Amino acid sequence: MTDPGNAVFLSYASQDAKAAQQLCNALRAAGVEVWFDQSELRGGDAWDALIRKQVRDCALFVPLISANTEARSEAYFRREWNLAVNRMLDMAEDQSFLLPVVIDETPENTARVPERFRERQWTRLPGGLPSGEFTARVAQLLETDRPIAPTASGVARRTAVADPGRSEEGFWVAVLPFKCAGSNADLAAFAEALADEIITGLCRFSYLRVIARSSTSRYTGGAADVRAVGRDVGARYAIEGSLRQAGPRLRLAMQLVDTVSGAHLWAESYERGFNSEAAFELQDELASRIVSTIADLHGILPRSLSELVRSRPPEELSPYEAVLRSFSYPQRPSPEELAPARAGLESAVRKAPSNGDAWAMLSFLCVQDYAHGFKLQVDALACGLAAAQRAVEAAPNSHLSYYALAQALFFHKEIQSFRNAVERAIALNPMDGNSLAFLGEMLVYSGSSERGLELATRAKRLNPSHPGWYWYVDVYNAYRRGDNTRALGFVLNVNLPDHWPMHMFLIAVYGQLADTAAASKAVRQLLRIRPDFPATGRADVEKWWDAGFVAQLADGWRKGGLKMEPAIATHTSL
Repeated sequence: MTDPGNAVFLSYASQDAKAAQQLCNALRAAGVEVWFDQSELRGGDAWDALIRKQVRDCALFVPLISANTEARSEAYFRREWNLAVNRMLDMAEDQSFLLPVVIDETPENTARVPERFRERQWTRLPGGLPSGEFTARVAQLLETDRPIAPTASGVARRTAVADPGRSEEGFWVAVLPFKCAGSNADLAAFAEALADEIITGLCRFSYLRVIARSSTSRYTGGAADVRAVGRDVGARYAIEGSLRQAGPRLRLAMQLVDTVSGAHLWAESYERGFNSEAAFELQDELASRIVSTIADLHGILPRSLSELVRSRPPEELSPYEAVLRSFSYPQRPSPEELAPARAGLESAVRKAPSNGDAWAMLSFLCVQDYAHGFKLQVDALACGLAAAQRAVEAAPNSHLSYYALAQALFFHKEIQSFRNAVERAIALNPMDGNSLAFLGEMLVYSGSSERGLELATRAKRLNPSHPGWYWYVDVYNAYRRGDNTRALGFVLNVNLPDHWPMHMFLIAVYGQLADTAAASKAVRQLLRIRPDFPATGRADVEKWWDAGFVAQLADGWRKGGLKMEPAIATHTSL
């Protein structure tokens, strides 16, 4: 290719090579430069780096959509599609870059494509046979359009200013080009690909503002002062990485830095075996762990962001700040933390009724009020479901919307709809460890044990420093099977002294193990947090678990010395 900046990139499934070749031939006959020649496809990291460069540099990106792409859940063309979508974050909404082409009868509304594809007009070319109209359109676009450069501030624009709830405000994060020790081409290609995957992963979190790679690529290969970088590109946070290889071992060092203070908010090293043939698997594993650790509701960035606004009165917060403020509740699950967070969100949805994140977090907090028996709000569960439905309407491509909807449907006992919402949330963001853990937990409680445990186990791997409640699903499984010794080990892992469910479980487990002294201590701790538990506890746990498991808990409470009020006790006899 002589001029990739004025060329078309064809992306296709290998089974559609014949159709792609026909389209390529027609475009070239019309004088259009096309990246397609299969003789250039040599495999390995060098090829991967070349493709990434071509996607970044091409003028038009043409994905071929077909029954073959529908059938493939994992394939290299999907990586190309995600690279194209990531590049679009730095483009104006009216920039002509993405031209989806359907080569068979695949329906647009259900196609397995990135949501950004649906925002563009699709062209149908059966069998890849191009029309004169299509080739003329492509040629005209190449004459009149060029990729949009970064904005003057270097900040990628990822939302429409017209929506007051999704404005350009925010604490932006930049992923700087990773540094490599030595001159190993495979390692350099891996470093570039890993940085790209981390950017793409962070962009799945709708509450993060992520600067596009094109705005930071000029820092490749040099030592950069993160404070200066922050000023140059408008980033409050910068993610840095460096890679070293010693024989078959790879060491990756990562840092998250506040560019204002220069403080390191997080640092971690990962050591792995490095084999270029298994580079994709290693890249996916590392990117998922890094993104989850940084970005999910228990991650480094949400904690830092929520602390920046937590002390401010709820009514003074912008809608975006109110969403950040609400992240403090998962870190401190108490009615005292929930009330001001919910007040900020109620103000947010009045100011910006199209803000999906605000509706989603409002739903989450309302249902948490109901689920934990805080009783801060009348009809909290109904309000939570209504808010979740508004979230899905406002932000149908945000995993946070479906996360909130799934929780509301679980407590409404609409189990099939709940399971559907779970799978949609996971498909939209498989890197959110918090979602995987909580949705997996609720799946187990609703009878889908195999799928639920798979998600909960994956969540623990994504973030080894996860909060203790991730262990509740293991406590449940062990106690339900009567394995009280294992249940005790799991509940001790929880280590959340102000979380009433931990003490409730401890009483039941110690009661079954006949450890009366430890059970008595747990009773005192539970009543410190929930003095009303003897009167209301049975009703609260029945919201989560079936009658058989609740009866099993009640038996443990009785043996552990927790005296429930008579009206409740009559329901706990076995």
